[in-house]
Amino acid sequence: MKSARSLIIAVAVIGIFAVSPLARGDAPVDRTACPISAVDQPYPWLSPTYQSQFSNSELGAQVVNCEEDLRPSTAVAAEVALTSLRFVTGTQWQNQNNWLAVTGQNSRYIDDFNRWGIPSITLEDGPIGVRYQKSPAPLQATTFPNEITVAASMDPAVATAYGSQLAEEASAMNFQGIQAPDLNIDRTPMWGRASETFGENPTLAGVLGAAQLHAELEKIPFVVLKHFGTYGQENSRRTLNSLVGDSALYENYLRPFAIARRGADDALARTRTNDVLMMCSYGDVSGTQSCLSPRLRHALTTFGYSGLVRSDLDVKAGVGALYGAGVSLIKPQGALTISNLSSLSPSTRQALRTAAIAVVAEMFQGGLVTPTSVTERSTGTAMRAALHDQGLGVANDVERRGAVLLKNDGFFPLTTNGTTTILTLRDLSDTCQRLARSLTARGNVTNCQVINLNLSAGYRPFVGLTASAPHAIKRSSVTFAPSVAGPYLVQVQSLGNTSLSLDGQTVVTIGGTTEFPCPAFATVTVAAHATLHVTATWSGAAPTVSLIPLSPTIAAARTAIAKSSRVIVLANDVGREGADRSTLELPYGFDAIISGVAPLKPTAVGLFTTGPVTMPWLAQVRGVMELWNPPGDSTIDTATSRLTPAISDLIDGTVAPSGRLPVTFPASQQSSPAGRNSQSFWPGVNDVVKLSSSPLAGRSLGFDWYNRTGWPTLFPFGFGLTYGTIATTFAPNDFCDSPSPNDICLSVRTRVNLPTSLSKFTSVATVYVSPPSSSGQPTLLFGGVSSVTCRRSEGGVTVAATLCTTGASPVHITRLAVGAWNATTDNYEFVAGCYTFIAANDAREAFDILATPTSGTHATQIAHATAPFSETTHLSAGACPRS
Repeated sequence: MKSARSLIIAVAVIGIFAVSPLARGDAPVDRTACPISAVDQPYPWLSPTYQSQFSNSELGAQVVNCEEDLRPSTAVAAEVALTSLRFVTGTQWQNQNNWLAVTGQNSRYIDDFNRWGIPSITLEDGPIGVRYQKSPAPLQATTFPNEITVAASMDPAVATAYGSQLAEEASAMNFQGIQAPDLNIDRTPMWGRASETFGENPTLAGVLGAAQLHAELEKIPFVVLKHFGTYGQENSRRTLNSLVGDSALYENYLRPFAIARRGADDALARTRTNDVLMMCSYGDVSGTQSCLSPRLRHALTTFGYSGLVRSDLDVKAGVGALYGAGVSLIKPQGALTISNLSSLSPSTRQALRTAAIAVVAEMFQGGLVTPTSVTERSTGTAMRAALHDQGLGVANDVERRGAVLLKNDGFFPLTTNGTTTILTLRDLSDTCQRLARSLTARGNVTNCQVINLNLSAGYRPFVGLTASAPHAIKRSSVTFAPSVAGPYLVQVQSLGNTSLSLDGQTVVTIGGTTEFPCPAFATVTVAAHATLHVTATWSGAAPTVSLIPLSPTIAAARTAIAKSSRVIVLANDVGREGADRSTLELPYGFDAIISGVAPLKPTAVGLFTTGPVTMPWLAQVRGVMELWNPPGDSTIDTATSRLTPAISDLIDGTVAPSGRLPVTFPASQQSSPAGRNSQSFWPGVNDVVKLSSSPLAGRSLGFDWYNRTGWPTLFPFGFGLTYGTIATTFAPNDFCDSPSPNDICLSVRTRVNLPTSLSKFTSVATVYVSPPSSSGQPTLLFGGVSSVTCRRSEGGVTVAATLCTTGASPVHITRLAVGAWNATTDNYEFVAGCYTFIAANDAREAFDILATPTSGTHATQIAHATAPFSETTHLSAGACPRS
């Protein structure tokens, strides 16, 4: 009687279009055994007909078994290479796997699995567009506005358009997967990667993330969500230990992933040739590295994730432990060495094998294993001109919808009388020039003035500072007298754990370690003939300190605007991966520059920031518009210069701003989660971050924390002005169909008063929820959103939608969005009791309506109902009765 292996071989050789290879005897054949006996035989798994007879896991096991049976000398190395994602530049894609180190920095390509017909996985970052391309690529991928700009639209349709274009570009360049959206929440206004997120609220992040994810899955095999865990800061991110309870963990940090995964159901069910992968995060969760955490692994299972899990770059965990915890794709900083492979323990070897099978199975699920797939997937493709132009159009549409008008005392829209000077520094020089040309072409005579600020000039009070011993603290003090009075820019270049004080007052603090020399800025004013006492304290690498006089720069700015009728200052910040911002103050002395020109001419400020900033000049200016910083760093000009069509539309009134803030803008750093009284929350103490130290054992974050603490804010979550007025209300018993029996749907009415010149306008209706106190949740939650198109242009004709005059739109309030986490049932649930619903434009208005439900027009904006909800639930006017 033939062996099982022989029978499979016979079926494969005689004809792969035959019936499933079942044994012709009493014993069934092992469906995972290698179906060939020699390397040079045809590989049956390349046939769709053969693939249809097996599960993806069985096919993956067959390929790995063939590697181990027929290429035993390279099998371990090939499996490590298959499951490794090494950062590769030059002519290779980022995240191209199958690289392995031989000696030192040299590496070679291990192509065993490619020879079996299995293409290498290529995953590419995507929060602002496809980051890397493989030659030939004469037309670059679109650099989009960042995801916080999408969040500011508060419109799932914008997230859908963003995700669809992003995935289409990645797929056109032969990437198999895109690593976006980022579903972490911006828990502190200082976070360096805030611009990659959907802001501070987990429900908004989940709703927009679900829309983007769904669109991406229609265009590309794999979407990688990131970063599963409590990731929320850059300083010391690899070594942090986040202490957090289950309620805060699930209701804040994991809720966006739960909502997004549910939102992907339709796309996943339609073809099953795509999948959602997950990137686990840096740092520990209550003492266990995130990628190894049983709590997080349990959450993945609970939410229905079944795709591959990959690690972030060089997480603090051993390779063997990562494989053992179910991580199938590992990204080390350097290549793994062959010499280490011979010493793998049996358990690690088995975990590695399991990971390799999972990776190959995923390739089969994605429909990526074909007779020509290896060649096709290793060939770079140029982006078509039409797709490139389409991407620029989508990027500008996102910018139009995501810009937030924060103040407007008659400055916007820009009038055609007189002249306008756009004033900026070198980071935005091209944007300034293009914007001036664009506005001038539209009849607004505009010029650009780029002021020089020499960051290498000024005083260097310290010379010869040296690094401290590990964990030791050094301090150095000097006294000197600047020859020029007035404002100074203090610049500290450091790798973290550094503070600088002037005359005993701390002006710069960089807590924790950064991953590159991080520039931190502060502006101080020096009196004439003053003697300054400067003290630097640091642990680790020594800082460099500069004090740069700003008076020459301010004088140049005043000269530049002398003949203008009005001024627009374009100001940017710098926030990026690897380092948190050290302050909410604008860098480069922008605050002093704005204050220096605002008294002279009517002034507005265009902010290109990664998140909240303070505005000591707010009362001096007539307009402020948040336009966001796409890349988050000083390379901003490349991205924003291509967005000048959208920015011009917003400034001259062709388009009305409709964005809302997805993050709270505090009045000061101290009155925020980043204040010095909250160091245990951010940046942490001794690499321990107590996420439970915010109110309600960590469950209260964002706008609810500001309200509880009484912290003053410049602008609340959800704030945004437009060229006109918007009012949202709903009426008692105004229900719509709920998505599930226990959820609730409310019909919200949006009424707008817009300038007749506007041919297009889309707004959003937002509903806030106040749960029963017995839930233990925050006083106010963000419940849901519905986009409302009030005007559209058809063939050059403006069409006003009745939806914004007599109609209503649905806002679904789901358990996933606002439910409390029930650890017993592993589910988000409405607790029994009364829920209050508030139709409000921003969080401050919602809190005011909740506190005074019968004042003014508030009665039409507040209603309540009692859970558990059903088809017979009655919606009543006003707030829940007080017990």
